[in-house]
Amino acid sequence: MDLSTLVDFTPLDTGLGQPVRELEQSYRDAASRPRTPCGRDAFLALLAGVPALRKTPGIPPPAQSGPSHFSALPLCATPEDADLCQAHLKEIFGITGRESMLEFCNQQLRCHSNYLDFEGFWEGRPPFDPTPLIKDGPSFFTIARDFSAQFYPIAGHRGYLAWDISECVGHLRAAYACGLITREDLDELAEHWIVQAQAFHSWPEFAVSLVCGALYWDFRGGAKLPALEKSLDLWLRLVRMLLDDGAAWGGGFWYTPPRKKEYLLWPPEFRLYLPDWGEPNGCLATDHITVLGKKVGWCYREEPDGQFPDSGWRFFSGEESDSYISDLAHTDVYDLNTICNYDPDVIPLLRAPYGTAYVRGADGKFRAEPYHPPKD
Repeated sequence: MDLSTLVDFTPLDTGLGQPVRELEQSYRDAASRPRTPCGRDAFLALLAGVPALRKTPGIPPPAQSGPSHFSALPLCATPEDADLCQAHLKEIFGITGRESMLEFCNQQLRCHSNYLDFEGFWEGRPPFDPTPLIKDGPSFFTIARDFSAQFYPIAGHRGYLAWDISECVGHLRAAYACGLITREDLDELAEHWIVQAQAFHSWPEFAVSLVCGALYWDFRGGAKLPALEKSLDLWLRLVRMLLDDGAAWGGGFWYTPPRKKEYLLWPPEFRLYLPDWGEPNGCLATDHITVLGKKVGWCYREEPDGQFPDSGWRFFSGEESDSYISDLAHTDVYDLNTICNYDPDVIPLLRAPYGTAYVRGADGKFRAEPYHPPKD
């Protein structure tokens, strides 16, 4: 996005962004290489690569684990080791089981949700009214927003997501190792983060997001320059260790979870385009749009029957054949915001009344056309 089009965008000049950009540039070749498929457990372990570099009581460090340290989920070797790990999680993080694990992650590790709020303001789609936060002058919200703005040209929409993934999966890794959560708990809770990780196309991208998120975490905790500069050196050193290790991120190993269809986008890539929609948000769209990535070429809004949260909107590329449309396997139900992410050009049309149809012209612009309700 052209930075000149952004609003509420005043990056703090801390100098922290340049070393992160240099990290991105130094691994550009690695980021462009094809990924190597790996198993789900190996991917979970890799997502927790940075936490695996820390010393956690009861879990063997890299020097004692061998080359599989970053690609295998550990288990505490003895009951005494498990007790040490459990005591550490309880004392430092208040984690004593599944529920406290969820509470800690949901309340504390929310750096990326902060970033998405900032991004909404920068891109002119504010998710809420900031007036109560700034009525008495600059607030921590505006200060944090301006601090984060220095990373937007580098991290983009992925923002701080890798930091949240790394920390949450790291805690899951430790809790599973010492028996605080079961294997079933681990699989269930980790699935969300595996899907979130699909927003990244390489480990260098993941590393950039992680470092930006780590700096924001330290900043939010009260750190200032030069403490943040020392923190930056630490995080850069940790991710470079993993990126340079062929048994860790340097191996390019990646796991992609199965999906019903090979959709072009993953949910963590979606922006919030309709924060104030307030109406039923269901719609129909064909695979031409969500799988093949074609633009919406024709759409209409029919009167819904009221039994479902249906907006009435139906979206097509306009290139589908009658037989293609007749096969229901080629059409699915989506949230309107999902279709806006595939084609933001439809956003100005969405408030049109029922019984409206639009076609995209050769100039790329939509124009109204007579609406003919589909035959049953």
